[in-house]
Amino acid sequence: MTRQPSSRETTMKKSIISAALAIATFGATFAVQAQSPAQPDQSVAVPGPARGTYALGVSEFTEFANSYALTNGQVATFTQRGNHYFVQLKSSLRSQQRDDSNGMRPATVRLRPIGPGAFVTDGGAYMTFRDSGEEVTINNFERLPDARVAVNDLNVQMIARR
Repeated sequence: MTRQPSSRETTMKKSIISAALAIATFGATFAVQAQSPAQPDQSVAVPGPARGTYALGVSEFTEFANSYALTNGQVATFTQRGNHYFVQLKSSLRSQQRDDSNGMRPATVRLRPIGPGAFVTDGGAYMTFRDSGEEVTINNFERLPDARVAVNDLNVQMIARR
């Protein structure tokens, strides 16, 4: 005749099986997480007021609408069309003059005002002007189209005077 397990033995077996399943599940979850590569945070903290909350005065942008020679040899040109503001990068002052004389219009990036003398692009580049537009600082420069930076450079800052 076969002996029936007591209720205490049955409860113990169930507890052991439950614990073994929990450990196996935790181990499998941990192994999957350990194998997946960590993704760097791609978010950009934009200082100043919330995007799009600042309205420029009628002639406020005129002191910024200039070309600025950057330290990497490129030229950043800031322009206004109506109540829209733009920046475009050229490889050099000479190429900018050549394109202007040929009537070529290089790609421009829209700027959104976020404070007095402060602008941001949809791509996350952030620009601030100082000294009545004599100096511009561009943070996250690598996020502008045609920006010449090393492949893995992040949070590049360019400062230029006109």
